[in-house]
Amino acid sequence: FPEKLMEALSADGAENIIVWLPHGCAFVIVDPKAFTNEILPKYFKKSKFTSFTRKLSRWGFKRYTKGPRTGAYHHKLFQ
Repeated sequence: FPEKLMEALSADGAENIIVWLPHGCAFVIVDPKAFTNEILPKYFKKSKFTSFTRKLSRWGFKRYTKGPRTGAYHHKLFQ
């Protein structure tokens, strides 16, 4: 899962859909609809956004809920 996520984050054409935050320690899904239609089917078996977010949680990713990073996901070992 982490390898496929890294591929999705660095894919050509994905920069308007899923991007790293400037500090490089977290990423945000800017366009969930485009992410579901374009990125999920290409890199992951499940094509539902909620399934993807649950998988992030199972892998230990945390979601920022406050401040300027609201909505971004981070994991201390994934950068």
